[in-house]
Amino acid sequence: MPSKDRYEIVVVGAGPLGLATAYHLARQRPGRSLLVVDALAGPGEGSMGASNSMVRDVFSSRDNRKLAGASIGFYRHLMESDEALREPVPLLDLYGYLWLLPEPERAEYARLLGEGPASIDARPVDLETLAGLPGLATAPPRWFEGDRGGRPPAITGGLFGRCCGAVAPELLARYYHDEAQRLGVEFSFGSCVQKLSFEGREEILLHEETQRPFAFQEHVRDRLRISEVRFGDGGSVRADQVVVAAGAWSGRILDALGFATACSPRPQGTYSVAGPAVDALLDWRPDLEPIARDHGRARLPFVILPTGATLKPVFRQRRLWLGCLDTVSRPIGTLEDPSREGRLEFQMGRLVERSSYATDLLPAISPYLPRFETAEVRLDRCWGGYYNFSPDGLPIIANEPYGVVFVGGDSGSGIMKADSLGRLTAAACDGASEGTLFSGESYPVERLSLVRRDVEPERIIL
Repeated sequence: MPSKDRYEIVVVGAGPLGLATAYHLARQRPGRSLLVVDALAGPGEGSMGASNSMVRDVFSSRDNRKLAGASIGFYRHLMESDEALREPVPLLDLYGYLWLLPEPERAEYARLLGEGPASIDARPVDLETLAGLPGLATAPPRWFEGDRGGRPPAITGGLFGRCCGAVAPELLARYYHDEAQRLGVEFSFGSCVQKLSFEGREEILLHEETQRPFAFQEHVRDRLRISEVRFGDGGSVRADQVVVAAGAWSGRILDALGFATACSPRPQGTYSVAGPAVDALLDWRPDLEPIARDHGRARLPFVILPTGATLKPVFRQRRLWLGCLDTVSRPIGTLEDPSREGRLEFQMGRLVERSSYATDLLPAISPYLPRFETAEVRLDRCWGGYYNFSPDGLPIIANEPYGVVFVGGDSGSGIMKADSLGRLTAAACDGASEGTLFSGESYPVERLSLVRRDVEPERIIL
């Protein structure tokens, strides 16, 4: 439980965005009272720990390129500065992304990258190189046995992103947590936020039954201010300002205030597989040039099939983690409702059924990798987390005048852009119009707002 009854800023959520925000708030103004609360038992135990934890700088949107690129730069800086973040498991492993593309997507990606800055570290991959990928069928004859819906699109080439790869989420969460704590930030785990309240401020008039403010006060300058954060166990703390970085559960907290986040939380499943066909893929040494190599040689990159299905190599476990962006079979929303029970029972294994591997995932993979339909690939386990999608594929930082800042809508790339978004959210809390990214570039906070939003919709979404 919190040690004090009042804090200058309370950050709700100890995932990547909440942790990075707390760290940068403490770093830019040491000594202020900061509390981070999370419903789970430790930092990064929500969707951060359930995710693929991948990073890339290959985007169609210049804003996403800046935000992700600066964050990746910061993570690389941390590795260079601390040997413990390099061995035995690296914080950042840039073994590359490989998009397998049909026409016209191949031409479209080439055009998008051609219009982008020369700093995008990606190059086209020809069919000759892709022919070496074990078991790949570039021109599959059917989707699945008996299907009459036509042939899957043929792969005509690929795109390889070099400054792309995997982050170790537990190392990143630990770094932000430990550094923030060293700077004086207090953490309270197992504290499920149930309500942000206006109650207790004498100048605010509230309806007696609902304890909601009279509407006219929204137009009275500086009248409405959040007074406290209430927890499911009945406890509370006073707060001058609240940052809501609770990922998929942010809407549960903010909806009651009439604060529309414009985001859609949706479960996403991950499936761990092993077997001879997996071993063959993990042993592939492609003619590519990733930033991070294994004894000077390239390894299997993170592979994206034309269907959007993904294959993440987990070399130490001799496993592949499979996934697919699923917007049809999984409804929007979260299974957990902390506002109803006052606690959060998040269970990664409950979000995905094993049967969906055969019904939803395999049909998106097996046309291009037929061996996945055989006994050469076995399903070990599956789990799920939440993606919190924004309408345009870019994150949101919304600053309300009554002392609440929302950061989210990262669309599955919270880890990827966490450092940049933490810096910008910290700037928003201090009333600054701009924040400075790790790259040294100034970035206007309002570009990511809902009212003055000025971004290009992202077209390369996984």
